[in-house]
Amino acid sequence: MKTVLLGILYGVSCSAVAAPIAVSKDNGVEISVQDGKTKISVPAEAKKALAQWNPEFLVFDLKDYGSSVVSLVKEVEPRGVPMAFIADFDNNGEKDIVLLGADLSQQYAVALTKSGSGWKAVEIQKWKIQNIEKTVTKNENKQKEVGIPLYVIPAQDEHAKKLGKNTGIQIESYMGTASVYEIKDGKAEQVILK
Repeated sequence: MKTVLLGILYGVSCSAVAAPIAVSKDNGVEISVQDGKTKISVPAEAKKALAQWNPEFLVFDLKDYGSSVVSLVKEVEPRGVPMAFIADFDNNGEKDIVLLGADLSQQYAVALTKSGSGWKAVEIQKWKIQNIEKTVTKNENKQKEVGIPLYVIPAQDEHAKKLGKNTGIQIESYMGTASVYEIKDGKAEQVILK
């Protein structure tokens, strides 16, 4: 009942569609797209850690993004999606996942990291953009597009070089600025180039 109520409230405050988070059958993390819908699977412990961090958090879905954002992400990762990616963020040999979504009042980037002691939700960044799914941007051809302008990808270029073997989390606004974070000691730290 609580999940249904949250879904209704989310629909009232934001017309964005939520990508479902399922419990994985093999205790791993996975992102798949079928018929234009994104499905994210995580272990039960990871889903519980996410709910403890913020029970109202829902992941953005592919349908909430303009085609330019989706194409840009696919240039970086052919099977990638703008609202999530899987990597070993804390360099411990375990697959982690970063998610981009919202609750009833703001948007977040959050990483679910696995360590020997279980799963942990690490808040990376948050925003308060009204009606984010109705954001109007101009693509490279100067045509207007409507959709969520924020996306997550692995750190690129100079940030990736600075991080070396570590995978950074690049949070970017379409045709705008990017911020890069790394997970250190269970916390998100911004990577600044000097």
